[in-house]
Amino acid sequence: MLKIENKADIFHYRTLLFILCLALFSLLSRYFYLQVVDYERHFSKSQVNSIKAQTTYAPRGLILDRSGEILVDNFPTYVLTVVPHELQNKEIEFKKLSAIIGVDEQELNRRYMKYYRGRFLPTTIAKNLTFEQISKIEEMRLDFSGIQYERSDERIYSPIFNDAHFLGYLREVDRDTIPMLDKKLLYRAGELIGWQGVEKEYEKELRFSKGIDYIEVDTYGREIDRLENNNTPAFPGKDLTLTIDANLQRFAKSALNENKGSILISNVETGEILSMVSSPSYDLSLYRGSTSENDWNNLLKNEDNPLLNRTIAGLYPAGSKLKLITVINLIENSLVDPSDSLMCTGVYIPPGSTNEFRCWNESGHGLVDLNKAIAQSCNVYFYETVQLTNLKDWTDTAKEFGFNNSTKIDLPNEKNGLIPDKEFYIKNYGRWGWSERGVLLNLTLGQGDILITPIQALRFINHIASKGDTAQLRLNFNKKVSYYDKIEYSEKIWDNIWKGMFDVVNADQGSGWRARLNNPQIKLYGKTSTAENPHGEPHAWFIGFFDLDETTYSIVVMLENGGGGGAVASPIAGNVVSYFINSAKILTEK
Repeated sequence: MLKIENKADIFHYRTLLFILCLALFSLLSRYFYLQVVDYERHFSKSQVNSIKAQTTYAPRGLILDRSGEILVDNFPTYVLTVVPHELQNKEIEFKKLSAIIGVDEQELNRRYMKYYRGRFLPTTIAKNLTFEQISKIEEMRLDFSGIQYERSDERIYSPIFNDAHFLGYLREVDRDTIPMLDKKLLYRAGELIGWQGVEKEYEKELRFSKGIDYIEVDTYGREIDRLENNNTPAFPGKDLTLTIDANLQRFAKSALNENKGSILISNVETGEILSMVSSPSYDLSLYRGSTSENDWNNLLKNEDNPLLNRTIAGLYPAGSKLKLITVINLIENSLVDPSDSLMCTGVYIPPGSTNEFRCWNESGHGLVDLNKAIAQSCNVYFYETVQLTNLKDWTDTAKEFGFNNSTKIDLPNEKNGLIPDKEFYIKNYGRWGWSERGVLLNLTLGQGDILITPIQALRFINHIASKGDTAQLRLNFNKKVSYYDKIEYSEKIWDNIWKGMFDVVNADQGSGWRARLNNPQIKLYGKTSTAENPHGEPHAWFIGFFDLDETTYSIVVMLENGGGGGAVASPIAGNVVSYFINSAKILTEK
C-alpha cells in the first residue's frame, strides 16, 4: 500500500519537473530569439524611442530697397513647444512656465488649443523667448515633461522705414488656415506666413526651406548627442529687392504730414515704383508673430482706417483729370478744332433745361480754347463739348486706359474701381431714371458713380507720358519688364494733351502753378483735380510727369478730404519732385 502511494508521488513530481523544464526552455529560447535572432529589429525600436527628429529653421529672406538698404530684417528668438503625449501634468507645468516667461496660464492654454496638431506633434505655446528664459527652463528641466524649444528668426522692421502697406506683415498659422495654404510649403500651426503686402505676394520666395536634425535624448528629454547622419539642412529664403527708393519714400511720407492720402512715383519706362505712400499707416512692430485682440480692435475701430492701403484699395471720385478722356474723344472723332474758342461765363445751362452747372471759377474764364480749358481746368468748356460725344465712346476710352480694371501691381487686394456704362445705369437707376446728357456732364468732371484708385491714376498718367506704350507697374526690382497693351492715338491728340498739361503747371493762370519747379531745365507736366465728395471735403489730386537724365518719371498725389487739387495737392507734388531732382543731382555728383 505504501509503495503504490510513493510511486504516484514520484510520477507527479517528475511531471511537474518536466513542465518546469519545458517552461524554462521556452523562456530561454524566447530570450535567445530576442537577444540574438531578432536583435536588430528590437534595437532599432529602442533607438526610435531615444532619438527625436527636430525641425530646424533658417532665416526668412530680407527685404531691401533698390540701393540695398535693409527694410525688413530678422532677429534671433526661441519658440516654445509641447508634445501633448509626453505632457504629464499640464496645469502644474503651465503654471511654472508662466512664472518663467511672463505669459498668463490662460493664454498658454488658449494657444495650446489653437495650435494643437495631434498627440505626438509639437504644439507652439509661446514665441519670442529670450536666451535667459530658455536657460531658466533648462535649469528646471526635471520639472517639465514634453517641453521643447527651437531657435527661430522673427521679423524686425526698420524704425526709420516702417511702411506697413506695401511691406505687409506676418501672421501665425493656425489649424483653421492650414487647409487653405500651399501644402508643398509644409506649414504647421504656430509658424508664420506672409499675410499682407510683398510679404504675402512673395511668400514662396521669402520663405525658408525647413530641415531636420536627429538628436539622442534621455528619458527626461534632455539632449545627449546630435547625430550627424541623415540630417537635412535648412535653407534661408531668398532676399527680395524692391524698386522703392527708401530716401524718396521717407521724404514723400513726410510731405503728406500725416494727412490722409497717398503719393506714388514711378519710372514710366520700366514701371518701377520708386515711392508708394499710404497715410495713415500702422506700426509693423505689432505683428512680430502675434497680435493681441485689443490691438486689432483698436486698428479696426480707428476712423482714419490705417489698415487701408489707399494707393491700391482706396476708391475715390477721379475728378477733372478725366477731362483728358473727353479731349481724346473730341479730337479723335474730329468733334472740335483745338483752336476754336467758346465763352465761359461761370455757368452752363444745357439746352432745354433750367439746371445750372457751374464752373469752379464763378466769374468765368472768358474765351477758352482747348489748351486753355486744360490749363485752367475750365468746367464750362467741357460741359459744352462733352455733349458732342456719346456715353459709349466716352466709357470705352476710359476703360482703354485701364480704369475699371486693376493695374496688376505685385501686391494683394488691389481694387478694380468703377467706370459706369449704360448697362450700369440701367441696372442701378432703371431705363428711365437717368439721362445720357446728364451722365456725361458728371463723367467729364470725373464725378458721379466713377471710382478709381491712386495707382490707376498713376497708370493713366504713365500712358499719357509714354504716348500709350507704358510698362507694367511693379515693386520687385528683379521682375522682368513687361508692357500694358499699347494705346494708339494720333500725335495730334498726344501733343494737345501734353501742351495743355505743361500750361497747367507753367502758365500764369494754370491750375497747378503751385507745383512749378525752380529749375528751368526740367519740364513738369501736370493736371489738377478737385473731386467732390458727398461725405465731406473734396479730395485733392495732382497727376504729372517729367524728364530727368533722359528718363521719364511720373507722380500722383491724392489727399483725402484735402480740398482743392491746385491749392493743396500741387505744392506737395512740386516739393516731392524738387527733392527727387536734387537727390538725383547729388548722387550724380558723387
